[in-house]
Parts: sequence; structure tokens; C-alpha cells
Amino acid sequence: MKPIQSTQTSPPPTRTPPSAASSPPFLNDRSAGNYMNSDPSKSDLSVEGGILECPLTIWDFDNLDIDSIPSSSEAEESCPKLITPPSSIMSVAEERDWFASNREMLREELLENGSLWLRGFALPKSIAGHRELYESLGMTPCLDPLHSSGLRKFASERDAVYEEVNKESLRGHYIGLHMESTTKRTAAYAAFVCFQKASEDVEPRGRFLIADGQEILRRLDKTLLKKLYERQVRISVSNLDLPWYTHSVLKR
Repeated sequence: MKPIQSTQTSPPPTRTPPSAASSPPFLNDRSAGNYMNSDPSKSDLSVEGGILECPLTIWDFDNLDIDSIPSSSEAEESCPKLITPPSSIMSVAEERDWFASNREMLREELLENGSLWLRGFALPKSIAGHRELYESLGMTPCLDPLHSSGLRKFASERDAVYEEVNKESLRGHYIGLHMESTTKRTAAYAAFVCFQKASEDVEPRGRFLIADGQEILRRLDKTLLKKLYERQVRISVSNLDLPWYTHSVLKR
């Protein structure tokens, strides 16, 4: 078999991520020296029985009524739903108590809107605070669905907090929209936080894009949606690190 050789002499196309609907200012003003600190008084989650496996994916797609999906104009939810502190002078301890006492309300908002944007809170601005946040909300940490692949490493294993995908080989890649799940494992919830503003030396970085999955479903043509459902079309994505000039060859 002969190796694939490029016949194209022009430079590779520029890969640019989509522009965000909004670009709010970065609010985390915590100094760069302490946001990675863990709370030594807390138990080490990686030792006490280990961190739980990610739950198994539940495939529940039988007998769906496509006609009952509302149109986009009928939607009332807001994704993401913005949640701000009820008072600008709340202490971190008061924020922790507020999250604990409003746990059920926040969960209902999450189920209704798909995602929550917790903005302006001081509690989740460090690893220690982020753990206090998810504990106040009654969330049980688990391993990442892709834990065995090694794509993500722990920022703090004792607190069950992962770092973002931070591999040198992927630094030139744009990570598109996806779900935190695989065909076998799916995280029921995910809590993301940005401790430090991204560098803008090369290009605007630090985008965190969120797509409203229900809104995407509503915008699809019903005839097309029925056809996809009846034919049981499934989309599976594999990240193959191939040179850019092989795309047209493989397409043929």
C-alpha cells in the first residue's frame, strides 16, 4: 500500500471557532496563587473507597412522539439560566448555606432549562470552594466518562475535580460542541468553573460555548426528524489525528 501523499500546495485552511452569542467580562478576580488550594480538613475522596464510576448510559428512545415536540416560538425556558447571589454582600459561608437551602429549587431550574450559569458567587472560585459548592448541592462526584482514555487528568484528585483537556498535541484543535457522555457512560450532571482568565496572546481564547439541545431539536424540520428517528440514525464521532490534507482523500 502506498502512503497517502498530498497534491495540494496551498496552506491548510484556517480553523476558526464560531463566535459566541455574548462575551461577558471575566469576573473571577482571585489572585493566581491560591485558587488551586484544597481544604486539608476535608477527606481525601480518592482514598476513602475511591471515586465512583461514572453511571451507565441509559438508552431510552422508544415510542417517541415527534409531533409533540413544541416549536421554537412556544419555548419558555432560558438556556443557560442565569443565577446570581440574592445579595451583593453575602459572605462565602452565607453563599454555602444559600446553595444548601435552595438545592431543590436549583435542581428544578436545571431540569427545566438544561443548564445553570452561576455568576457573581465567591464560593466556587477555588478548588476547595468548588468542592463545597457541589457538596452543598448534594452532588456525588464520579469518574469522568472518558477517564480510561487519559484525555483529562485531575486538577485535584482528593477533591474529585478534573482539569480541562490540556494535552500539548491538542492545543491547535478546536473542541466543538459535545456531550459529557459515551455510549457506555454518562455523567448525570457536570459542574464547570474557570479559575483563571485564558490568554489572548494569539487569538481570543477561553470561550465556553453552550448549545440548547432542546432548542436544536425544536428547530429541526419535523419531516426530517421523523425520518432520522424511523431509520434509527445515530451519530458517532471519532477523533482521528490525521493530517489536514488527507480529508479530501478519505472523503472520496
